[in-house]
Amino acid sequence: MLTVDDTAWKAFTDDAERLQALLKHGLPRLHAQIDWSRGVEFLDKELARVAPKEYANLQVVDKLFRVYLKDGTEEWILVHLEAQSTPDPNFAERMFAYHIAIWLRYRRRVLSIAILADDNPNWRPREFQYAVGECEIRFAFPTIKVLDLDEQQLLEAGDAASLILASFVRAVRTRHTPEIRLQARVELMQLALERGYNEEEIRQILAFLERAMRLPAELEEQYERMLEEASRKQPEELLTSLERRAIRRGLLRGYRRGIQRGVQRGEKQGLQQGLQQGLQQGLQQGLQQGLQQGLQQAILSTLREMYGEPPAELVHELSQIGDPARLLELHTVALRAGNLEAFQQRLREMVRNDDSTA
Repeated sequence: MLTVDDTAWKAFTDDAERLQALLKHGLPRLHAQIDWSRGVEFLDKELARVAPKEYANLQVVDKLFRVYLKDGTEEWILVHLEAQSTPDPNFAERMFAYHIAIWLRYRRRVLSIAILADDNPNWRPREFQYAVGECEIRFAFPTIKVLDLDEQQLLEAGDAASLILASFVRAVRTRHTPEIRLQARVELMQLALERGYNEEEIRQILAFLERAMRLPAELEEQYERMLEEASRKQPEELLTSLERRAIRRGLLRGYRRGIQRGVQRGEKQGLQQGLQQGLQQGLQQGLQQGLQQGLQQAILSTLREMYGEPPAELVHELSQIGDPARLLELHTVALRAGNLEAFQQRLREMVRNDDSTA
């Protein structure tokens, strides 16, 4: 199970623009009430002074910042992030403890917001309450469930902060599927490189992808190779390293055939010629067959993981697509389609368009 590093969430909430994106997509009504032109002042020192000691060692991220509303009033906002992988029955009580601690120390109105970064769609704590005799306390707080955020809306927003937030959404959704997480991370990396962000924005996005969407060592190595290729302005080769083994097998077969021919000739010139021919054949076979078949299998694997077993008709139609550029496009379609029927419809539209322009 691939959990999100809580330090990644801490880094995300350390920036005013990213906080603004978080509230815009998670609590749009609150976002609209804040006068963002007056800036955000972080009050972490104040929070450290009052944070309940019994929760000091828990894996949580808490931020306190001051904003001004459009009506001119000043408000303190406490963001309490729950990034652990399993629901906590005492979470609502902790929310209340932090809230009341700030109120007791500063006598200020505080808006407490919970960010739930787990993958359990049914865990949605919203209040803490108790009653003793006729005395009753009820503390209710808004929540941002990361699993509920509209991923497509985040991707279409266009700003770097929203793209980073999309990486957290995908991290939650791919917690148990490292192969799918690799593919999702590659797509976000490609978007970061293609959208014209400045150098610092790209650096931040790639750093968050690494911290939020952690991968097993073997897949991390694949991602690093893909990132290196993409940074060389060759987006058409972005996913080729997923099928690097298939390409290497083609190269190896070519080398072996070339060496065998050279040895049979028993001449140095023949050996060199055989090696050159083997290399050429290996490259051609590996790049054409290995890449084509590898990308087709990557698409089918994505469809199975996300939507279930593809029908035989769809598998056959996909096998007729040999253009690597088209397969790369279809891989992105597979990640965003939503279901098998939508993917198959897009596949057929692509085939019809290609036929009409042929």
